[in-house]
Amino acid sequence: MKPFVNLSSTPVDPDVLRRWIERCQAKDSQGYRLIYERFAPVMMLAIRRYIKSEHDAMDVLQDGFLKIFGNIDGYTFRGSFEGWMRRIMVNTAIDALRARKSVWLVGDNEEMLDNIMDDASVEVEEPEWASLGQDDIVMAMDKLTPMYRAVFNLFAIEQFGHKEIALKLDISEGTSKSNYAKARRNLKVILRAKLAGENRGDK
Repeated sequence: MKPFVNLSSTPVDPDVLRRWIERCQAKDSQGYRLIYERFAPVMMLAIRRYIKSEHDAMDVLQDGFLKIFGNIDGYTFRGSFEGWMRRIMVNTAIDALRARKSVWLVGDNEEMLDNIMDDASVEVEEPEWASLGQDDIVMAMDKLTPMYRAVFNLFAIEQFGHKEIALKLDISEGTSKSNYAKARRNLKVILRAKLAGENRGDK
């Protein structure tokens, strides 16, 4: 499977996408290629919200697509195909974190950020937040511990409830809520620092 290429974010025509999926279900290698090249970039972005290392994220991407293509016969064209793939990718990323036990690591940096956020109660105005790009968000996510990053993404991005997150990560519901609150506050601290640096002209 070759590395993905960046393609346009323009949605695929539903009829075209259906033909691609049907080709995959018929074990057509061209269908696999079309699906992979079109959706790998957005799946990689989803994975990178959980996996800090780009090399490790690429491994998860490959494993995820193997699972997708191995189970594509089970896709019944009900609901979003991209959403169906995304769920598989997220589960693969979580499995990778748990296999390395890195999801449980909470380092000193997070404790330092917790202290900083106590003095960061002033909200940044919306126009300033709007200047942040996707790369800024990924940078900020990379500064969170694996646990904070996983809980934040599962709740805020994937829209799991805390009960579901607790079951998925084998933690208590209260721990999930606490980690989400801390992750959210820490992200604000990191992004405020980024904005402050830009306003000063820092690189």
